[in-house]
Order: sequence, then structure tokens, then C-alpha cells
Amino acid sequence: MTRFYKQSGFTLARANPSTRILLTLFLITVLAGCVVALLQYSGKSGGFSSQDAQRWVQGNEQDFESEELYPEKSPREILAIVHDHIFAMALLLFVVLHLVELTPWSEGPKITLSLLGYGSLALSLLSPWWLHWQWSLAPLTLRAGGTGLLLVLATGSLA
Repeated sequence: MTRFYKQSGFTLARANPSTRILLTLFLITVLAGCVVALLQYSGKSGGFSSQDAQRWVQGNEQDFESEELYPEKSPREILAIVHDHIFAMALLLFVVLHLVELTPWSEGPKITLSLLGYGSLALSLLSPWWLHWQWSLAPLTLRAGGTGLLLVLATGSLA
């Protein structure tokens, strides 16, 4: 990528065909990963609502009417989830946002997208802990973080 930054006026649209194909396939895969992540999240938690996320973290062992049992996640399980996501999502954001740097966008939108992406990642990684501790705003932060991440990755990939 450093080579591209040295070329005056370089944009991805001016890249050679092999670079454009490689990056297009990568970004299509990122978009497909967003769709799969949504499906996986929905499958694990039983839906997309805040109540579904709370039930998935806090469990529903006291609800004898429930059709499916969700045991409470231990701090160790939450740590494992956060650990897996912090490295993968940070690297994915870095690569996608690095490619956004090669677009003709002005600095303002690029900086905003970076701040929104990593801010959303922070909210997403803190939210399971906040759900575990039953903080009242946790469902809102979980929704904001996940939505922000999806929007940044989709916007960056389409850019």
C-alpha cells in the first residue's frame, strides 16, 4: 500500500486490473461477512432485539415459560467472546479504512468514518460486560455499536 501512497493522484479506480479485482473480491467478502455475522448473531441470541441480547448474556433460567434455555454467560465466556472480536474486528476495520484512504474523499469523512468505526467497536466490545452487569443503557450501546460497525464496514467497502 505504501507504493500507492507515493504515486501522485493515485486512487483505487486508477489501479491496475489485478489490484482492482483483488480489492473488489476482498470487499465483497467483507460485505458477505457482515451478512453472515448478522445471521450468526440472530441465531445465537434468538433475534435482533435488545431483549434477545440481554437474554443471551444474562440467561433465562428463571423463565419457566421459555421454549429455549439460555444459560447465563460467565465472565470467562464474555472475555473469550471479546478477545476473539477485538483482534479480528480491529484488523478488519484497519484494512477497510486503509482502503478508504485511497479514495478521493476529503479528510473530514475519512476521519469521521475511522472514529465512528473504532468507537462502534469499543461500544460493541463493552456491551456484553454492561449487559452482564445489568447496566440500563447496555442494550442501547449494543445496538449502537453493532449498527455503527456494520455501517462503517459497508460504507468503507462500497467506497
